[in-house]
Amino acid sequence: MTGRAGRLEAIGALLELHSHRRARSVLDGDYTSVFRGRGTEFEDLREYVPGDSVSDIDWKATARSGKPLVRRYLPEHKNHLLLLVSTGRSMTAVAPDGTSKLELALDVAGVFAQLAVRHRDVVGAVFGDAGGLGAIGPKGSRAHVEHVLRRLADSSADPDGPESDLPAVLDLAVRSRLPHGIVVLITDDAELGPAGERSLAVLHARHQIMVVRIADMSLADRSALDPFDVETGLAVPDEVRLNRRLRLEAATVTSARARAIERALAARGIAHGRVTSQDSLVETLIDVLERHRHAGR
Repeated sequence: MTGRAGRLEAIGALLELHSHRRARSVLDGDYTSVFRGRGTEFEDLREYVPGDSVSDIDWKATARSGKPLVRRYLPEHKNHLLLLVSTGRSMTAVAPDGTSKLELALDVAGVFAQLAVRHRDVVGAVFGDAGGLGAIGPKGSRAHVEHVLRRLADSSADPDGPESDLPAVLDLAVRSRLPHGIVVLITDDAELGPAGERSLAVLHARHQIMVVRIADMSLADRSALDPFDVETGLAVPDEVRLNRRLRLEAATVTSARARAIERALAARGIAHGRVTSQDSLVETLIDVLERHRHAGR
């Protein structure tokens, strides 16, 4: 876990690093476009960002200011964002760039939560592993989001803790009968299995769903220091890690599994992305939101 004072401040700093891509504006625009419909009471004007509807442009104000401005309306009701997070000891492993998978998962959750709070939406979470499941009701304050992120971090912090159980997390989300909204599933390259696929199909029918996966560093990666499998606790011998043929075989198996998951998500029309590094995180989330927008949900 980061030692910085607040998780959301760390997320803000992450977005600032990508200001050359106007990441904050792009994310805002694409997030807004996820929800169809709007309120009818005029609130104010703001500068147009990619993803805004052209029909919302105020042409008179645009002519006066010299830059495109769109009308904003007060929402008729708050939208719901549910963070659906598979925790457990697999999240204590590292991504291909050496960053903790837990750190990346919290950054993904934090970016979406920050967007929701900025747009006056509410944020809830369902999470857990084989040792137990948890749920946090929806609220819309920054303090609540920090609380959600702390709970997620605590549930994944122990490398000797319970193993992950993605199907159980999905099943709890289905049984919770959540209000219609956006569901962001944050997991790794764990396979859904038949039960998980059924639950995901139900959630997809009820909600607007996106999936963000955190990639694993290969156990045969030569750059890894003293690599071991967090699920089994077994170390990877040097004769395996330094063997070129075995490294290629491991990479092939990992890639095949990732592609199989991607095909299953694409077949259902679910926008998805795979985070492989801290540097790729914001770009991946922009891509996921854009894919979702173009899917016409």
